[in-house]
Amino acid sequence: MLKVGVIGLGTVSPIHLLSINNSPYAKLVAVCDINSNRAKEKCEQTHCEIIPSYTDYKEMIEKEDLDVVHITLPHYLHAEVSKYALSKGLNVFCEKPVDISYEKTKDLYDFYQAYKGKQKLGICFQNRYNKSVVRLKEILEENEEEVFAVKGLVTWYRNMDYYKQAPWRGNLKEAGAGVIINQAIHTLDLMAYVTGKDWKSLTATMSKLMNKEVEVEDTANAFIKYEDGVNGLFIATNAYSITDSIELQVISKNEKYTIKENRLFNRNLECLAEDEKSDATKDYYGAGHETLINKFYKAIIDGTDDYCDLHDAMETMEIIQAIIDSSNENKEVKKEEIIND
Repeated sequence: MLKVGVIGLGTVSPIHLLSINNSPYAKLVAVCDINSNRAKEKCEQTHCEIIPSYTDYKEMIEKEDLDVVHITLPHYLHAEVSKYALSKGLNVFCEKPVDISYEKTKDLYDFYQAYKGKQKLGICFQNRYNKSVVRLKEILEENEEEVFAVKGLVTWYRNMDYYKQAPWRGNLKEAGAGVIINQAIHTLDLMAYVTGKDWKSLTATMSKLMNKEVEVEDTANAFIKYEDGVNGLFIATNAYSITDSIELQVISKNEKYTIKENRLFNRNLECLAEDEKSDATKDYYGAGHETLINKFYKAIIDGTDDYCDLHDAMETMEIIQAIIDSSNENKEVKKEEIIND
């Protein structure tokens, strides 16, 4: 079995601990957090065996015989810690986003090339494995549907308590952005993933409608031009009154498909698929973590590339950077401007 350590025991860590604990391919052997009290708290919360804990991830990697580390740290530490773990011969499974910017993502991508083939670097886009998303992608590919529009709608709620709980979330240097990188990144990922279209250019705006005391935006809109004339509309906010269901819609020449309330519907509102639910985590996390993580472990064991790797995450980080640049500079941003900068 793969020996696994977790670095960072914040809000998202329990779903990783649970997935590791339930995996037939792995065993949790160590955890790390700068807050020494969190290890016992998170292990008890997830019914994991209380194991060796560290406050320094380098010490954990040095002392423990690990095969894999999960990185569930604040955004600005993702690339830095991933590089260190790779340099020590470990496989890395990193929470989204890859880091705070496309520049840091590309830097990690270039660094990783020296290790690719020997080690694996996976990124946590678990919603790709929701049944509604899997079925939608299958339908579009099987029927060779001629897609011409895609829409992503995220209307969530985050008040100042959310930012006070973890101040890095509201800090541009540590978070990178607000709603587009912390909440709606999965929707941006799925818009490109289900259509299979690369983005070409976009125009976007970002604003603070509610949480004006923090540096990051709580609202963003983007008009995205994809390959083959596919147009995308993206709207995301943390200034709603509740954390409502995400909506993902794809319109083809002959049909309209909508994912909402964790179900996939066609134009006639016939339910084509429904997501599994997990009582062990938040509804909006979905139930895809275990599938995603087990595929990563299986790919390590079998020596395959059947997992969500760093390359899969590059396009979404390009789009996030383009949204930031477009809003800041009040102009249309082309893909070439991002990747060639």
